[in-house]
Amino acid sequence: MKITEIELQDFRNYRGRQKAVFTTFAEKNVTLIYGTNGGGKTTLLNAFTWALYGKLSPDLEDPETLINLEAWSAASAGERLSVSVTVVFEHDGKHYRVTREQTAVKRGLDQELGKVEFNVRVTGQDGVSHKIPNPSGAIEKILPSRLSGFFFINGERIENLAKPEAYSEIQSAIKTVVGIEPLERALKHLPKARNQIRHKLKSEEDGEIAIDRVNEEIDDLENRQEEANDELDLLKSEIPHFKTELEVVNERLRSLEGIAELQKERARFESLRDDAEDLLKGLLESRNQLVRQRGYMVFLSDLPEQISAVCKSLHEQGQLPAPLKRTFVEDLLREAECICGTHLEEGSPQRQRIKNWLERAGLAEERSWMMLEGAMGGLSDQRKSAIQELENLDEQIAMSRKTLQEHRAQVDEISSKIKKAPGEDPAKLEATRDRLLSEIDTKTKRLGVVQERIAELDSLLKQKSSLVERLEVKNAANKRVQQRIAVLREAEEALTKTRDLISERTRRSLDSRIRKVFEKSAVKDYVPELTSEFELQLWTGAGDERRRAPKSTGENMLLSLSFVAALAEECRSVAQKDTHAMSDMSDFPVVLDAAFGNMDTDYRRRVADFLPKMASQVVVLTSKAQAEGAAEETLAPAIGRQYVITTHTRKAKVEDVTETINVNGTDRSYQVVNSSFDGAILTEVEG
Repeated sequence: MKITEIELQDFRNYRGRQKAVFTTFAEKNVTLIYGTNGGGKTTLLNAFTWALYGKLSPDLEDPETLINLEAWSAASAGERLSVSVTVVFEHDGKHYRVTREQTAVKRGLDQELGKVEFNVRVTGQDGVSHKIPNPSGAIEKILPSRLSGFFFINGERIENLAKPEAYSEIQSAIKTVVGIEPLERALKHLPKARNQIRHKLKSEEDGEIAIDRVNEEIDDLENRQEEANDELDLLKSEIPHFKTELEVVNERLRSLEGIAELQKERARFESLRDDAEDLLKGLLESRNQLVRQRGYMVFLSDLPEQISAVCKSLHEQGQLPAPLKRTFVEDLLREAECICGTHLEEGSPQRQRIKNWLERAGLAEERSWMMLEGAMGGLSDQRKSAIQELENLDEQIAMSRKTLQEHRAQVDEISSKIKKAPGEDPAKLEATRDRLLSEIDTKTKRLGVVQERIAELDSLLKQKSSLVERLEVKNAANKRVQQRIAVLREAEEALTKTRDLISERTRRSLDSRIRKVFEKSAVKDYVPELTSEFELQLWTGAGDERRRAPKSTGENMLLSLSFVAALAEECRSVAQKDTHAMSDMSDFPVVLDAAFGNMDTDYRRRVADFLPKMASQVVVLTSKAQAEGAAEETLAPAIGRQYVITTHTRKAKVEDVTETINVNGTDRSYQVVNSSFDGAILTEVEG
């Protein structure tokens, strides 16, 4: 998919008909658009998503005001006005023209928008054009709306992908990429279908179990399970939200003069505390595992030695049983007479047959004896080893607990200092921080309780459901119902395994791609990870020394952009395999607003170097101040087209306004004060 142009007609602050054409070249794949803060960059980004999906970003002011206010004010009462956006793009050798238009009749100041007209026209390679009957469905197949947030991006918020509350959004994207939504829908439908069929079972007069009663018990368990799952979903959404709020508070503390160093020091000890908690948890689990597997050995005492002594005594006395003892055979040969009375003359075949028994007699006894002796000796050694390992683990656990207490005390001490710091802000922020930490702790504990309850309910449900399938029924109709229930259960189990396998395989693939992409642009030696919980994390160190790395704004941005780049690459990879999941999707453009945010020069340079590599087509919306210098210089070789959004305001006096900017050696109008209208004009920079 390559966007070739966008055309706006009276869309918000863009008066009249305005158009931008985008570069589609492989080498110069970046279209750079300058605009002042509040001048129309975010509006232009929203124009894409409104045209394609009919949606606007949640933080857009006055989302109901779509028609340009200048045009609205100039219209007469009762006059019909319209707003429209057209996006033209190429995909799979065809040209698509997507237009969304909405009208309103002026009856005052408020815009009561009317019916939306949405259509898509496609032109094939033969030049024949036709209107698509299901335009929304066509767009969803090419670039699903669930993925649009990863390719039409506000840079000031994209770094949120690296925060805990984004895991569900990332998980949703993965499901969309691999096309497992049909499996999800089936998995929601199958239990309902199974329940409907289960209720068709009828109790039989001579049945040993009342089917109706079992059905009631299953219904009750399922209702309780549904309530628990609802609570689980709520907790899973609340905990990341509180963690993100906590990060905002921590960031605010890091910015306070006189507090920044204390906050930095606390963050260091919190990281050490978390590492100590993880270590202690691992040690306790190791000890539990040792006790489960070899704990009984500790209580054996000298039992192995006693068993060996008794067995040795019996062996020496010849009392241990054997099929045929060697001593017995030797006695026969010495006496030269078999038990049957046959004379065993030297060299005779009869004597030779008896001699042959010497090689076999007592072998089983000897083998058993050696195994027993070895086992008893090994058991004694294993007991000593188990005791030693247990003592070592106890020592490590004690040391780990001591270290953990020290780090907790250091964190508490620093927190106390911050609370007592001069000024109102530190105390208020600390109070908010304490509240958030308490909420996170409470809800995390509750999460564990709910998960245990769900596991218990799952187990009970499986038992009851299995009971229904195993019921001895005589009625032919009941037997058919049982068979249908079993088939649906097997289908549900198979689909669940398939979904989980596909999702995990894609997560691993994305994780690998993210690491490769991030490694090329990162400043520090951090390792990114897309965890099994679908969180983007940064780690420092390796093995036992691995711990979460403190992330700056620049690192969050690079990590989030790395995910977007990896997602785009994964989409291309899946499409090339021509699987059913992504047969209509291939390459996606990236439209990025405020790419450089509040980053220092070095990170801006690195982000600028990274952007052209993200996708085959990139549109960058930025203010001149954010891009000027290192970012512009780094992007320059990849720029195919450039535009300036000129902001007009009727306001006559505006302090510190940048009226012109220099682009390619030429001054361009950037902000016009004391203009005849309020709005934005989009102009291409030639050359």
